[in-house]
Amino acid sequence: MGPTPDTNTRILDAALRLFYQNGYDGTTTRAIAEGAGVNEVTLFRNFGSKEKIFLAVIERETDVVADIEEFGLRPSGNVEDDLAKAGERIHHEMVSRAKLVKIAMVEASKDPRVWDSIGHVPFQVLGMLTRYFDEAKEAGHIRDVNSKLAAVSFFSFFFRSMVATAFLGQDVFIKMGQETIREFAGIMARGLVVEG
Repeated sequence: MGPTPDTNTRILDAALRLFYQNGYDGTTTRAIAEGAGVNEVTLFRNFGSKEKIFLAVIERETDVVADIEEFGLRPSGNVEDDLAKAGERIHHEMVSRAKLVKIAMVEASKDPRVWDSIGHVPFQVLGMLTRYFDEAKEAGHIRDVNSKLAAVSFFSFFFRSMVATAFLGQDVFIKMGQETIREFAGIMARGLVVEG
């Protein structure tokens, strides 16, 4: 009889909590097992090793395809509003995962499989933003710009904030919030919108 999804979920939840608190190296399989309410034998039978648990946590926590599809960023005719809404969502999702991203970035330098597990996420977000800019161009809402470069420029503002939060505990460069995101969206929009 195989592991129940509930058991695996408890193991991954406990591992995530402990990786957040103690980092990868500071987390033991014994602590994960205790946090999940299982014995270590169950943990090893279900996942095989701490490394595989870590990779499973990353895979689960970085599965953003459904979130991106649900968000469905499409040009509404108001570029500033569109970018503000996208920015708020991107910022929330990235900052909520900042600790995991920090751990993953540190571990990726030791094990390239970690980057293989997380590397798709920024590219999915960039793909969503690039499609938005392409569609906004086609609709005549923005000037003819390099959509991919616009997407990277927009995304980088939030990525920088997430990295600062992950490594320094907060964005020490700017206070991120709805007002700041709205102002940034306005700056981007003024550079993109076709004057009519």
